[in-house]
Amino acid sequence: MGNIQWILGVEPATLPVEWRECVKALFLQETGEVYADASIASLPIPAWEGNLLLVDMDLYPAPESFKGLMWALPFLEQGVRIAAFALQADQQGQGWGSHAWNHLVKVCHDHQKKFIQLEVKASNTGAQRFYRTRGLEVRKHLENYYKSGLGYMMNGPVPANESSS
Repeated sequence: MGNIQWILGVEPATLPVEWRECVKALFLQETGEVYADASIASLPIPAWEGNLLLVDMDLYPAPESFKGLMWALPFLEQGVRIAAFALQADQQGQGWGSHAWNHLVKVCHDHQKKFIQLEVKASNTGAQRFYRTRGLEVRKHLENYYKSGLGYMMNGPVPANESSS
């Protein structure tokens, strides 16, 4: 199984190209979306507490250690935007998403952020259920946001600080 854990991430542009290839493969596998390396490298994700990588520490820093990510960034004055949140299929349903979410909630409290916003594919009902149980709601339908279908913009208040990481 390995020694899996969340670690703080770096800016996507500073990830080695082999790691960005793993990110591209994860996005394709879990969302059906195809991204160019330049698109991933240019994402405005800062190196801060809301930028996480899920890795197998027994393999880290090899690219094969990569298991998932949560890329979030400060958004507007009082918000945080989750730009990407994906786990390899074999890591889903094991609490990793909840752990990252709870970490992000703590980061939001630490930085006095009041809301969380993200975009999700309309077809990704599992992710929508995950976010709804945490207080986010669909606020807008996003036509042509995703190449492969309709998207939703979801947002909601930062919940009361749950268990922190």
